[in-house]
Amino acid sequence: MLDVKRNLTTMTDFYELTMSAGYLDEGYKDKIAVFDMFFRKVPDGGGYAIMAGLEQFINAVDSLKFTEEDINYLRSTGAFNEQFLDYLRNFKLHCNIWAIEEGMPI
Repeated sequence: MLDVKRNLTTMTDFYELTMSAGYLDEGYKDKIAVFDMFFRKVPDGGGYAIMAGLEQFINAVDSLKFTEEDINYLRSTGAFNEQFLDYLRNFKLHCNIWAIEEGMPI
């Protein structure tokens, strides 16, 4: 049986990681940035969706960290310099989350 650990950090969009590396390269480490979490269309052709999963999202944000295995994988892509990979080792996200109330139709 496969030993699979659940690390949502590695599910981060690669584009977000490359943008983060660019921010660091340009000296924006301590600047405020805004990111959105959304879905593109209502599943199954429905006319609306119900806001759900806020607690899970907050937990994922709170536990966002990069393991040595994650960093080694990112290094293997050749897309990131060592300065960025070193930054990820001690990364802690400090953020505000504005969200639609759980259970609301959207």
